[in-house]
Amino acid sequence: MSQRNPITIFLCRFALVFLILAVPWPGVSKAYGLFFRALAGMVFAGDNGQKELSFESQGENSKHPYDMRIVIVNRALLNPDGSGPVRNLDLGFGFLPTALLLALILATPISLRRRGWALFLGFLCMHFLILLSLNFIIWNESMEISLVNLSPFWKHISNGFRDALVTQFSAAIPVLVWIFVTLRREDLVGIFGSDAGGISRSSSANNHTVGI
Repeated sequence: MSQRNPITIFLCRFALVFLILAVPWPGVSKAYGLFFRALAGMVFAGDNGQKELSFESQGENSKHPYDMRIVIVNRALLNPDGSGPVRNLDLGFGFLPTALLLALILATPISLRRRGWALFLGFLCMHFLILLSLNFIIWNESMEISLVNLSPFWKHISNGFRDALVTQFSAAIPVLVWIFVTLRREDLVGIFGSDAGGISRSSSANNHTVGI
């Protein structure tokens, strides 16, 4: 068997599984959106000193069924009637990054037992990193309502890191998690066909939208 055949087989398996998972099956995106919104709300929502966070659905008219709005409030800036500046963060988060991770794991030529553990650990690691990233994005957006104060230089650095995180997350994080939870040295032989050693809320709301 030529060296290219194992790579071709792996890529074909990956493409097939990813296409199946990426198909907009009825109700899947909505169910995943409900799951993630509930998970994020359980971890982050509530009052924390000056900061108040709430997670809202974008509703049936939203462009994507998994969109949600995170409302960030600085309680110190609210008027007695409850009005005042808030930061509305519209977050587009779908199933595709998770589908990419699942497809990579399912396409990897390993035993069923290892694949099962990789799926379990990968799902946990993936969502831990998603929540970690979301925590940073919320922190970064809190600057807009004076919950976080940074100099112009560090604000520029923070915004740059946020932009890189948002643009690279969908592809880079699933691949890194796949490598971490799935691959061993000998698995590279099965994929590449050679020894691994030779493979070098308010009347005045600010809105911001990001998509992961």
